[in-house]
Amino acid sequence: MLKQSLKLNEPLINNLMKRKLLVYNLGLLILMGCTDVQQISELQNELEKTKSELKDCSDELVEIKNTAENRIIRARKLLSENDLKGAKVEFQGVVENYVGTNNADIASKEIEKIDATIKQQELEAERKKALGFKILTPNSTVKYDELTLKFEKIWIGKRWTFDDYGHQYFLRDAQRGNNHVLARVSVTSENNDPVLPPIFVYKMNNGELSLLGTLKYKFRRWKDYGSYLGNYADYGNDFAHSKTIPFNCGLELSEDDLKKGTVFIVLKKKGCFNRVKSDYGNPEISYVEALCDPKSILRIDDFDNDYVLLSKL
Repeated sequence: MLKQSLKLNEPLINNLMKRKLLVYNLGLLILMGCTDVQQISELQNELEKTKSELKDCSDELVEIKNTAENRIIRARKLLSENDLKGAKVEFQGVVENYVGTNNADIASKEIEKIDATIKQQELEAERKKALGFKILTPNSTVKYDELTLKFEKIWIGKRWTFDDYGHQYFLRDAQRGNNHVLARVSVTSENNDPVLPPIFVYKMNNGELSLLGTLKYKFRRWKDYGSYLGNYADYGNDFAHSKTIPFNCGLELSEDDLKKGTVFIVLKKKGCFNRVKSDYGNPEISYVEALCDPKSILRIDDFDNDYVLLSKL
């Protein structure tokens, strides 16, 4: 509507541009060294007259931009961008300059809503500050973009098993003095080739969460030994054919890190594990970590958008 309002005043805007061009041309003539005193005087008078008209046009254009309707349009756009303070300034301008109008009443009600929202946000910020990470609730299901991850179990164990192909499976036992953080998760994707999100391990340290590491993705099972070797495709482990694929994820850490203090298992809602086909080793297909870019320190506000708590151990 703001664009439409300006479009209706195209003659004014065009006139403004023409006068700006005239000012430029007159100034240029003077700079080029015109020596006729009378001509210079006439040019200077014309220049001053044009400057005055230019100022009037500019003032009128400002008035057009700041009508009650256009202020309300700008305010609502700022609201959609979550700029509450900027929106309030625009609404306040309507209230102050259009007293007694319907637009002023509309703006007053919007200001009341904004003030209530700001107050609620302040109270929530105080609650977060007082309770810290205690306000976080673990999530067994995480949905974002085209992905849904359902965590069946998250635990600490000595043995990490994966790549089961019927009569045999692979395992990784933690070294002496270490343990695994393990997660059993099923990933559902609307995309045929999704990039999987990282699962991080953090540890509480002086009121903040310090990063310990990133879990790796391993396929939970294969159709048989031949598909594990890559002799033929296993459509059950290919999102192009199966909507949901199960994984067993794990990370080896020292027992000291896992025993002292609370350990937080956290998911970041941004993919960084890519499907990769390897010419060497088995299995032929795997999910490999790229640039996950985890924060080394997490604070409570980080869980407002990008990070989700899965479990506390």
